[in-house]
Amino acid sequence: MKTPVSYFGTIDSDTFHQSYGARITLENHDVFLDLNFYTVSPESDGWANICNSYLENLSAYKQAVETAILKNFKENGEARKYINFHLKELSSNTLKKMMHPTDASQPNDERLLSLLQLKRIGFYPGDSIYAVWDYTLGWQYTDQLLVGNTDNRGLVKYISWES
Repeated sequence: MKTPVSYFGTIDSDTFHQSYGARITLENHDVFLDLNFYTVSPESDGWANICNSYLENLSAYKQAVETAILKNFKENGEARKYINFHLKELSSNTLKKMMHPTDASQPNDERLLSLLQLKRIGFYPGDSIYAVWDYTLGWQYTDQLLVGNTDNRGLVKYISWES
């Protein structure tokens, strides 16, 4: 069975791979996408419609994830811990360089939070956490990620901090 999937091309169930990758531009930023078949296989029913529907709504889901990150930050959740960790771990020179383009009248934690960049969205058909949205302050500064985890309808389930 050959199944067309937005951004990923045609997935052939006779010669499928466990993972597929694509690069896209989302709201003027390069983002890597990966589609991972760990729970279902490409010949399973319905996964492609769900995937294509999700991909059609990336901008709206991105906004939902970023709203959830901000809320989590304000509620002293994982987002706040992630930012505070980097404020402590990064040198003052590095922080000064990083935060140069931000509004100096704002608190440093908010300035650093504003620098988060979406780098990857991983899709896991058949899993309850369907998509993971990986944000970073920049690979040149950290290998730590702040992650938005959503279901297959784009509903944010939780925010996590991963490395």
